[in-house]
Amino acid sequence: MSPHLDAVRVERVWVAGGVVRIAACTRELTVACPDCGRGSARVHSRYCRALADVAVGGRPVLIGLSVRRLFRDSPSCGRRTFAEQVEGLTVRYQRRSPLLQHLVEMAGVLLAGRGGARLLQILNVPLSRTSVLFHLMRLPLPPAATPRVLGVDDFALYADVYGTLLVDADTRLPIELWAGRDAEQLAAWLRTHPGVEVVCRDGSLVYRQAITDGAPDAVQVSDRHAAMPRTRRS
Repeated sequence: MSPHLDAVRVERVWVAGGVVRIAACTRELTVACPDCGRGSARVHSRYCRALADVAVGGRPVLIGLSVRRLFRDSPSCGRRTFAEQVEGLTVRYQRRSPLLQHLVEMAGVLLAGRGGARLLQILNVPLSRTSVLFHLMRLPLPPAATPRVLGVDDFALYADVYGTLLVDADTRLPIELWAGRDAEQLAAWLRTHPGVEVVCRDGSLVYRQAITDGAPDAVQVSDRHAAMPRTRRS
């Protein structure tokens, strides 16, 4: 556990069924409302949260944490009650500690589904590969810098349904992905990401018009493999 220690009181620690169990409760402290930021300490009720934490001594850890639901008495605030959160230990709607959740996410980032699940199994965090991928897909993507050379290509989702893929042609990393081959969507993306100097595309007239509208100063390079640019100019 790595929460703010002044906010939690540990009442009991024991081992049952190979699991380290910790009973704890939050202290009677003033907590800021998540909406208006003003403090409240008037208790509406208490309830218990079950939180998995990182393993200790090769044994999984389960925390039973008693937390408060507090009244929000200010008439200017839209909330009437709110549940307190403990920094470093609880996150809204999350049943893992932030430290354990970060471990799950990094296993997915580094090893994807099957490999991540195997690593987590060794670390006493049993998750299926689909669960690991689910947590991986929930991670927000880091903001991508506008590429100097952009690759634009379409791909078939199924039958006659297509999507559009944008790739940084220098790093070969994907940037954007959306359904359809709409010219206005590509043109709008180029307008909101100024700085593209070269666009590598296939022979599509739709993409050609979109690039002309959205980035008129960019050089267009036409190739049937848009994300793998050559040097032939249209």
